[in-house]
Amino acid sequence: MKKISSLLLAIMLLVSLTAFSSAEDKPYANQTLTISTFAFNAELLQKNIYDPFMAMTGCTIVADGASNAVRVSKIAEAAEGDYDVVIIGDMFVKQLMAEGKIDTLNTENLTNLSSIYDNAKAPMGEGYGPAYTFNRLGIVYDPATCPVEIKSFADLWNPELADYIAIPAITNTSGPLFYFGVAAAFGLEPGKDDEAIFAKLAELKPNVKSTYTSANNTITMLNQGEVAAAVLLDYSYTTAKSANPDYVWVNPSEGLYGGYNMLNIVKGSKNKELAELFIDFYLSYDVQYAEAMDGVDSPVRTDIELDEAHAQNFTYGDMVNQLILPDWDFVAEKMPDWTARWNETFGVQ
Repeated sequence: MKKISSLLLAIMLLVSLTAFSSAEDKPYANQTLTISTFAFNAELLQKNIYDPFMAMTGCTIVADGASNAVRVSKIAEAAEGDYDVVIIGDMFVKQLMAEGKIDTLNTENLTNLSSIYDNAKAPMGEGYGPAYTFNRLGIVYDPATCPVEIKSFADLWNPELADYIAIPAITNTSGPLFYFGVAAAFGLEPGKDDEAIFAKLAELKPNVKSTYTSANNTITMLNQGEVAAAVLLDYSYTTAKSANPDYVWVNPSEGLYGGYNMLNIVKGSKNKELAELFIDFYLSYDVQYAEAMDGVDSPVRTDIELDEAHAQNFTYGDMVNQLILPDWDFVAEKMPDWTARWNETFGVQ
């Protein structure tokens, strides 16, 4: 593949879209699209997605960035029409669906849907929004401070790691994935063997320095030597490695437990046609390629090829077919009990 820098790609895309839109009236010039999204990588999202989309359509984008849990609460409490699109992790989409806050969309309007992996097209059921990126759970450790080599989730129970590791809270995006990883590490069945799974987590507690809700804060703890190892999603490793290239990423031997971030329309959107156009644009080749080249998200398009340097931190290519994706209906059913058990073990987050 001809290599084009992400900056040049973005400039070319913006110029082409501006030229197109200047040749005719911009169809959405009087509309404002309000998006609930993640707080991180805001500048890159602006460059790769928001600015080109506004240039193409003439609309105004208002991006409201915060953590997943905060945004679920804000959307649940918002009046209809306050939000148009929500960009959020899988478990939290399920929560918003339970609140009646997610609308269906017309997939015939998504011209790029046929170009993405089948398991990304409608993860929450037909008529609901697609995933735009995959992620997987792994372990990041600093070989300069970590007293042992780590190859699996089970290795985290090594007593030499006392007060030295960070794990995600159960209510975090990666929390349920870690729960499944723990179950696999000790041959236990989620749902059936919960007593035993949480007993193993209680055994892990002496090694746990932090049960985090913010991956960025955990990376800071790694950088400062407060923890030597952390259970993180792959995209967090990109951030961590930029601070210390010697950090080691581990695909745990128990398997690749993964998930996805999704694009959905919020119930009551007054700009549904524009929202569908935005979702389709997010899946376009140019956007998916630019986001991958900038290290933001792994692509879900099957026609994107990345060199080794850009692919190494992503859930990409053949790895997508190796993912162990949870049944999110099962997770939603069990989450109240798991949260109560977690709080008894580690304290309320």
